[in-house]
Amino acid sequence: MTAYRFYAGDIGVYALAAFSYALPRWTSRLAHQWSTTMARRPFTLAASTAVAAAALAASFATHASAQEFRIETDVFIGEEETSASHSVTLFEKSAVYEFNENPGEIIVYRPGDEGRPAQFILLDLASQQRTDVEADRVEKLMGKLSQWAASHKDPLIQFSAAPKFDESYDQQSGVLTLSSPQWTYKAATIEAEDAAVLERYQDFIDRYTKLSTMLQNAPPPGPRLSLNAALARHGVVPVEIQRTTGGDDKNAVRATHLFSWRLSREDRARLDEAQTFLANFEKVDNEAFIAARTQKDKPVVRGQSN
Repeated sequence: MTAYRFYAGDIGVYALAAFSYALPRWTSRLAHQWSTTMARRPFTLAASTAVAAAALAASFATHASAQEFRIETDVFIGEEETSASHSVTLFEKSAVYEFNENPGEIIVYRPGDEGRPAQFILLDLASQQRTDVEADRVEKLMGKLSQWAASHKDPLIQFSAAPKFDESYDQQSGVLTLSSPQWTYKAATIEAEDAAVLERYQDFIDRYTKLSTMLQNAPPPGPRLSLNAALARHGVVPVEIQRTTGGDDKNAVRATHLFSWRLSREDRARLDEAQTFLANFEKVDNEAFIAARTQKDKPVVRGQSN
């Protein structure tokens, strides 16, 4: 089986200002990386225990009407007991803020409305720089990436362009499975009793899945988007997800996420600090932001991603 690893900060990934020009260089580098290294793509929303699942169900009943909530995320690779990444995602009234510890960064998502397109704002805490990325430009790049992957000789890359899963959902247990020889998701879920909260979550996750593909030099986001769609069809949210590729359980990735339907004082302080960063960080174009990140050249494992 081919092994994979994806790195953040690749210059072709972030070059949204000139993505049509950058794509051939990017895909060439991806093909080389995918043929020699191991994929470590985390994914979204899981709670670590049955107790957490029960607490989440109770929270839906009590706080479903609240538009503000938080998700604390840890991602585990294989059988490792120490998390590979930790992040906190805060859904405040008008935007979503994800705070990542390694690398030190904040990703802000602002949904589109009349006269304003949806966008991401990426804040690098080390360089004190920010760059703005329109979500529509991410969509266009994903389309080009999928076209490239559809004719790739590697079966896993090709599958990710247009995935086809066998889907099963046990309503009594809440277990949702999407399976194929190339890629498998197994998710424990509970019902989302508030449609508005579920819709907001789904909008963010779909957008973030695509952004994360770029941040990680990953294959097209088709598999994760398929899981997102299945969750939406069943009106559920995941409390635990395990993802394996190529039937290799040793490289399985598990994400644990703790939900809270209130923002704490600490959360409010984080949001205030993020607002200060937004106002004061140097605004640079995508190319300059890429260059600063590329110098770090370290593997990254993300939480709220695909």
